[in-house]
Amino acid sequence: MIALQAWMRQDLSVTSAVSLVLPGTLILRGPPSGTLSIGLLVPLSGVMGIAGPSILNFALLAAEHVAERVGKVPELVVIDAGRGPDEVAALVGQLVSAGLVHGLVGAHTSDVRAAVARVVADRVPYVFTPPRERDSMRSGTIFTGSDPRMQLQRPLEWIIAHHRVRRWALIGNEYVWPRQVHRVASKVLRDLGQSVVMDRLVPLGSVDTERLLDEAGKSRAEAILLSLVGRDGINFHRQATEAGTGQRFIRLYTTFDENCLLAAGGDETGLLYSAMPSFIGQQDERHERLMELYRDRFGVSAPLPASYAEGCYDGIMLLAELQLSGLLGSMPPPVAARRVAAAGSLGGAAYAGSAVRSQLAVAEGHELLVIGNSAA
Repeated sequence: MIALQAWMRQDLSVTSAVSLVLPGTLILRGPPSGTLSIGLLVPLSGVMGIAGPSILNFALLAAEHVAERVGKVPELVVIDAGRGPDEVAALVGQLVSAGLVHGLVGAHTSDVRAAVARVVADRVPYVFTPPRERDSMRSGTIFTGSDPRMQLQRPLEWIIAHHRVRRWALIGNEYVWPRQVHRVASKVLRDLGQSVVMDRLVPLGSVDTERLLDEAGKSRAEAILLSLVGRDGINFHRQATEAGTGQRFIRLYTTFDENCLLAAGGDETGLLYSAMPSFIGQQDERHERLMELYRDRFGVSAPLPASYAEGCYDGIMLLAELQLSGLLGSMPPPVAARRVAAAGSLGGAAYAGSAVRSQLAVAEGHELLVIGNSAA
């Protein structure tokens, strides 16, 4: 668990009322009386492992805020969601069946989400916070992230208008979420008068950047929509830059945050864009206040508080509201989530559903600068 080791190297000298425990510890001793036991599905390994430390920080920050405001102390049960979907789902199923967790919050890939959702059903609320594919209304999962159309529509419109491109290549990882992104993006691009000249999905951890860029060039693509997750997106960008092909294409990433940009070595071309729910430098009152709270709690040298982590904060707050609402005994978790959204007693973002749009940002060195309100 490299990400967990990196997280533990921080200065965490501030005493916290919230504890983080591993599933094995919880299984051996059971949850302490009077605590709110939350299963936190966070990538501590695998392609999204780079996001793990900041997700842990934001989950801890949210849990501390819950403890301060309502006096019910959460305990975060840390589950490595970077492992294989079946392995993660089996562990979650064991915890849920034994009654050891009151709910789950996940910030990870959708192949893991699909496997976990099958074993959880609606036995406990399961809040999934990243951008997500469309899912059956019968699912017991509570989604707080945007769907692909809401994530892509306005960023694509802006890029097309400002760069006058017409031919697109789609490159993503081979699993449920990028497949849906490609289907939706193809329709959106056609509606905008664009042509999709290449559509490729590659296995997680198996990105042949040279071959993909060569194919994109032969297809005469002018822009590339990239749904390569975590380390795969980082490696693609780094290798494209080293090969000198980074300036040939407009690139729009759907999973590229500040941590990824920093790890990839930055970008100076002015042609690399990212569409995400939030960025560190965006200027709205709630976001800026949350960034201030994060810096005060963990210091300026803490892992960058990027988009997936901020979404996890909202997920913890929503789950706490659900548990305190008393509604879960009489209705499915997604219905209860919609009920508590209006009240928002703990100040969380509540039930975002399909109304959330992404921000659009352009890379400038090692920063992602939000482009006005074009994607708001």
